[in-house]
Amino acid sequence: VVVLCLGDGHGDEYESVDRVNITLPGLQHAFARMVLDLGKPVVMVLVNGGVIAIDGLISDPNAIVEAFCPSMRGAEALSMLLFGDANRWGKLPVTMYPADYVSQVDMYNFDMSLAPGRTYRYYTGPTLFPFGFGLSYASFELACTQSPQAFECNVKNTGPLAGDEVVMVYHRASEAIRRSVSHPVPLTKLVDFERVSLSVGETGALTFTITPEYLVLTDESGNEVVYAGVHYFDITRGHGSVTTFSITAPAYAVVRNNTV
Repeated sequence: VVVLCLGDGHGDEYESVDRVNITLPGLQHAFARMVLDLGKPVVMVLVNGGVIAIDGLISDPNAIVEAFCPSMRGAEALSMLLFGDANRWGKLPVTMYPADYVSQVDMYNFDMSLAPGRTYRYYTGPTLFPFGFGLSYASFELACTQSPQAFECNVKNTGPLAGDEVVMVYHRASEAIRRSVSHPVPLTKLVDFERVSLSVGETGALTFTITPEYLVLTDESGNEVVYAGVHYFDITRGHGSVTTFSITAPAYAVVRNNTV
């Protein structure tokens, strides 16, 4: 098995110096392609600060690990994960864009909603991997129900190993709400998440208590408000099936005023 480590270094981006693209620096892409073409099992480990575009390298590795900058204990943690001594993987906290994303946006314009959009909240284009994606050595089943006060979820470990799973709750405003306002509205927004550790065959219960903050959007004045109408909530593990519930807010409400 080849553990192929790729990424960028402190000389590629730092304070006052930005990257001009998001591809692998130097000859790394060509080198990776040569290694992958050998036909051996490959685990690709990405060590980087900003997101790296790995177009053309996704389908061949047996696994891809986004390690970011894992600090002084990172090598120890990675070795435990790669050799199966631990099974506590996470979910992507960023969107992994294709390489040509930088040619579609003006890097000096920070309007998040300007097409094709920035971050998972506004981006409408294709992704290499979406925000919140993440796999495990174990497999899990997720079943959720809705009560007036909460979303109740059962997570079952159906895999061969003990491990962790992360369940996320996303808010989506209905089309009627989106049409009724004059400011950008996120396509979706992460409002809650929980991690659960489960042994083989074990089922864990998670409760997501519904609060006004779940329904909040930011208006053109910077106030955090709840708009009257239908709000949707998608509950997901970052891949696989998505369970969707809805809540109808009866009236407009200001949750938090912008006092800045």
